[in-house]
Amino acid sequence: MTTMLPSNPPTFTLEQRRMLGQVYNLILSWRKEKMNLKPTSSEATESQTEETVRPDSSQGGGSDD
Repeated sequence: MTTMLPSNPPTFTLEQRRMLGQVYNLILSWRKEKMNLKPTSSEATESQTEETVRPDSSQGGGSDD
């Protein structure tokens, strides 16, 4: 099954093209942000090690009598 393409391509005004460009840039920025939020496997390991090594002073587990 095939879909017929429209005979006339859509014509956008200057303002519509500007808005489409802004939307396109916004979508691309989401991808960049998502890629920046993903830690690499070595970074994830380092952060887990730091969390397990650091004593949590809020639990009162230390003996500073």
